[in-house]
Amino acid sequence: MEFNGRFIVLILFVITRVNSLAYDVHWLSGPATIERDVQPLKQTIDIYCYTGTPKNLLTLWQTVKFHIKIKNDEFSQYLGDNPEQVYKDYTEDSYGWAINPFQKKSYKSVSLDIFTPTCMAVNTKEKHSIELHVQRVDLWRVLMMVVGAALIFMSRTLSGNPVFFYLCGIVIGVSASFMVLVYYISRFIPGRTLTYGLLIGGWTVGVYLVQQIWENIRSIMAAYQSYIFWYILMAGFISFVVCYRIGPPKNQRSKNLVMWTLQGVGVVVIIFSSQYQEASTAVTVITLGTKYFPKSILYYIQAFWRRRFPPKPRLLSSEEYYEQGARETQRALDGLRRYCASPDCQQWSVMLRLHDAKRFASFVEGNSHLNDDEVIDYESYAFSMEHSKPVANSTRNMEISDDDSSEYGDED
Repeated sequence: MEFNGRFIVLILFVITRVNSLAYDVHWLSGPATIERDVQPLKQTIDIYCYTGTPKNLLTLWQTVKFHIKIKNDEFSQYLGDNPEQVYKDYTEDSYGWAINPFQKKSYKSVSLDIFTPTCMAVNTKEKHSIELHVQRVDLWRVLMMVVGAALIFMSRTLSGNPVFFYLCGIVIGVSASFMVLVYYISRFIPGRTLTYGLLIGGWTVGVYLVQQIWENIRSIMAAYQSYIFWYILMAGFISFVVCYRIGPPKNQRSKNLVMWTLQGVGVVVIIFSSQYQEASTAVTVITLGTKYFPKSILYYIQAFWRRRFPPKPRLLSSEEYYEQGARETQRALDGLRRYCASPDCQQWSVMLRLHDAKRFASFVEGNSHLNDDEVIDYESYAFSMEHSKPVANSTRNMEISDDDSSEYGDED
């Protein structure tokens, strides 16, 4: 009995040891590419695991994918949260312990949860490579967040925009026509046979039928692209005619419903634009808070800030002072000339009170308000004021240096 017990323990140890060496785990935490050739004698399988990343704001728009580079589609993939689960699925599928004719379709690109460890194994006889692609900033996610915020901020404007109304009507009309078409096609499927199949096969039959229907739709769309194009064109035209006949909403309550619907869509788009749900939810709250923040409080804060920290006035330079004086003088003269030429001004009464009526008439006709003598006097005054300024230090230094050089010359 003791020998049998030791033998059983030895067998269990060997089995455990074999299972522990049955697969090789490759832990990947960043961008990497692993190439694999076909090795018929290899007894172990390769499992590729993404370690995950901690939550921080730098991962707000991050995307992580497994890319399988292979020439054909003759491969199977197995995904799980840990290597043991992946290895279990791999062995059950390889040895036929859990035969599943409705296995999910394998894809060459698999999106991963960036915060959760994920493992994958590939079963194929072809040469292939596994690439862990880490995209720090996914432009598609950024675009989704921007579009969601734009829908929230522009919801009131878009609710009364006729162009937006027609575009939404066309999109909804085309989508609804596809749903009606699918409904009438589904009526030709025998309901009783389908029900019996679901009762016998369970959820696997339902998943299989859904996958087959989706694959058939994709194949039909690929084979009859021209017909689908004309169908969408006609459905869009009919939707536009219906929307044109109904017209954009004019009632304020209808506009409010459209506005709230757009804001709801914007909230959903922002939340699902990132895998970091907490951060995207915070962005949604900040966006809605900014949208509905009372402007009176904002004006009060702005006025308080200006009283507490008044802006310092900027003084004009001499050039700016003269330029502004000339500009404002010319503007005032033009305004005076227009007023004197208008019917509001009593020209004859003004001319009777003037000493030189001819000069006033010349000014109204567009001539200068100064005569030649006044211009000469002004220029002489400006010239005298310019030369009456105190001598600059550079000029004084120049004069001192000249005097010093003359004294040195006398000494020589």
